[in-house]
Amino acid sequence: MNSLRFWVVLLALVSFGAGAAAGVWATAARLQPPAKTGPFEDYRRLLLQTFPISAERAQALETVLAAYAKDIETIQARRMADTMTLYAPELEERGRYYRGLIKDQVLPEDQRERFEALAQGLPTNNH
Repeated sequence: MNSLRFWVVLLALVSFGAGAAAGVWATAARLQPPAKTGPFEDYRRLLLQTFPISAERAQALETVLAAYAKDIETIQARRMADTMTLYAPELEERGRYYRGLIKDQVLPEDQRERFEALAQGLPTNNH
């Protein structure tokens, strides 16, 4: 029992076992399906708990809710574009105002011409 060889073999076996266990644990953690998230996850879960439906119908529910979420995103994006168009003149005016402040109040006089050249290439709006 006091043999050095015995302790080396025992340490190797323990290390191998720990490594194998860690590998199995890590692999199992990666193989689990990711948790579902989204704006309708609670609603989906409530429907599936309340109404016993087949796997085929559950998949149809997933498809419907995914399409609904995509439509909401599309509407929000369109409304954001409409809003930006509505505010564009005011935003452009503010941009010119602050460019003027930077040029006249922040930069020294000998750098203002260089700033004007740089500002000529900058967009005046973000849409």
